[in-house]
Amino acid sequence: MKLNELYEILLGKEPSTNILLNEEEIFKLIPELEQCKGFYQNSEWHRLNGEDVDVYDHILLVVDLVKPILPLSLAALFHDIGKPLCYSEDSKGNGHFPNHWTESKRIFEEFALRNNIDKNTSSIVSKLINYHDLRLENLKSSELKELSTKFTEEEIKLLFMLKEADLLAQNAKFRNRIHLLNEQEEQMLKLRRKEGSK
Repeated sequence: MKLNELYEILLGKEPSTNILLNEEEIFKLIPELEQCKGFYQNSEWHRLNGEDVDVYDHILLVVDLVKPILPLSLAALFHDIGKPLCYSEDSKGNGHFPNHWTESKRIFEEFALRNNIDKNTSSIVSKLINYHDLRLENLKSSELKELSTKFTEEEIKLLFMLKEADLLAQNAKFRNRIHLLNEQEEQMLKLRRKEGSK
């Protein structure tokens, strides 16, 4: 499979259906994605209808839920791809994935280099992956202000589209956090605009 064919799938209708239909070819293009298949997360966050969802199925759900914007769709495809490399369990057997965003970002950046993805797209995707799991509500106002300077307004909007899709692809009991995402997005956009007006 060529890169432009992957792009067509990601930007088409119900991309997960075509990913599954072309799975073998896509796994050749992105071998790390295959490692996510059957890799269960053992986490309350990733139970849908009472059943654990593996990393692969979670990724496919997120890919379907984001708008078909290339950097956003690529970020959705790669956002959790590093999880199998970061898995640990606590004393109760709950799964955790510390710093999985760092591994996911590394995997994407290697993929981008191999496939000559343009620097602007690569930079946006890397940023989205790196910050997709950041709990912004835990940041001090000074930290949030500093973070806002790393993004353009458009990138902030893409980040929150990814965060919302990621949340919607998790356990329904946590979806009440969506209002928090809306508040955080508003706050970051205000800070970005303030910085931009200086």
